[in-house]
Amino acid sequence: MSLVEGGEVKKITDYEKLIKYFGVSKIEPILDRFKEPHRLLKRNIVFAHRDFDKILDEVDKGNIFAVLSGRGPSDRMHLGHLTLYEFNLYLQKKMGANVYIPFSDDEKYVFKKVESLEKAKYLALDNALDIIALGYDPRKTECFISTELPWVYKTAIKLSRHLTYSTVKAVFGFKGENNPGEIFYSCIQMAHILYPILVYNLPTVVPVAIDQDPYIRISRDVAEKIRVFKPAGIYLKYLRGLTGEPMSSSQPETCIFATDSPEEARKKIWNAFTGGQPTVKEQREKGGNPDICVVYEMLNIYFIEDDKEMEKLRSDCINGNILCGECKLKLTDYVIKFLEKHKREREKYKYKLKEFFIHEIDEDLLAKLP
Repeated sequence: MSLVEGGEVKKITDYEKLIKYFGVSKIEPILDRFKEPHRLLKRNIVFAHRDFDKILDEVDKGNIFAVLSGRGPSDRMHLGHLTLYEFNLYLQKKMGANVYIPFSDDEKYVFKKVESLEKAKYLALDNALDIIALGYDPRKTECFISTELPWVYKTAIKLSRHLTYSTVKAVFGFKGENNPGEIFYSCIQMAHILYPILVYNLPTVVPVAIDQDPYIRISRDVAEKIRVFKPAGIYLKYLRGLTGEPMSSSQPETCIFATDSPEEARKKIWNAFTGGQPTVKEQREKGGNPDICVVYEMLNIYFIEDDKEMEKLRSDCINGNILCGECKLKLTDYVIKFLEKHKREREKYKYKLKEFFIHEIDEDLLAKLP
C-alpha cells in the first residue's frame, strides 16, 4: 500500500517503516561526525538522512555547503515550524552553511490552502520575519517568494523536460481530480531545491519532515540527468501537538504560535495532554508516563538543552516526585520567555527584512505585519 496519495505522504510514525519505504539511512552512524551535535540530533528528532555524509565530507575539506529549506505560507508559524529553522540556524552557525529559504506562495495557492496569492505573499513576509528573528546572518541567508522571482519559472520550465507525467503521478500518487497547477508544482519545487546548486554550485542539503522526501527524490533524479550535485536530505520526526494529536495551524489548540500572547500560551499549556495519573495521590504512588506526555516532549524537544536535566525530569516523573502541574508551570515559563524575546526580535528585524530577500518586497504588506 502506497504511503503517498494526492501529493501528500500519510503521516505515520513508524519510523523504521518510513526509513525502509523511502530508502533513507539512520542518522546514528554519522552522529560522531558532528563536533557539537544539536539536541535534535542527540535526542533522535533528526532521525534519518540521505547522503548527508557527503555534505560532512565537504565540511571536513573546509568547503561551504548550502541548506535549502522552503516554507509554504498558509498560516502563522508555530513552535513546531520554528524548530526546523532553529536546526537550520545551527547548521549556519556551527557548520558555516549558507541558508536559502524559498516561500512557496504558488504551492499554497494551487493546492487551495489560501484563497489568493496576495494572502500567501503577506503570510510569506510574516513567516519570513518569524524565521529571520531567530538570528540568521544576512550575509549567509537568502529568501525569495516563488512567484516574485522569474528565475523560478524559467528554471522549472527547463527542468520539466527531464520529467514525465507518469513519474510525477507515480511518485506523488496524483489522481484524475488534481488540477494542472498541482502537477506542475513538482517542477517548481525542483527549481527551489536545486537553486543553490544551479546558481552557486554549492552542495546542498534539504532538511524536511519525511513527507517532503518525494520532492527530494525527483530532484535527485533530474540532478543526475543534468549532471549536477544531487541534493542531500535530512529528516525530522513529526511533532505532536498540545492535545496529543498532530500539530496543525488549523487547530490552534494543538500549537503555540510564535505570535501568541502569554495568556493564550498559558491557557493552551494548562489544557495539554499529559502522562499523569488522575489524582495527586495516585501520581505520587504510581508515577507518570513521560513517553506519552506532550509537556515532557515539548521540554525535551524545544527548550531544555542539558541532557542530565532531562534525565532527572524523566526519573522524577516515573517515580512520582513531580506533578503534572509543576511540569506545566516549567513549560509555561520557558514558552513565555521565548515569546517575549521573539516579539522583541520581530520588532527589531521588521524593517531589516528586505536585507534578506533577493528581490523587492511589498512595503505596504510589510507595514501591515504585527
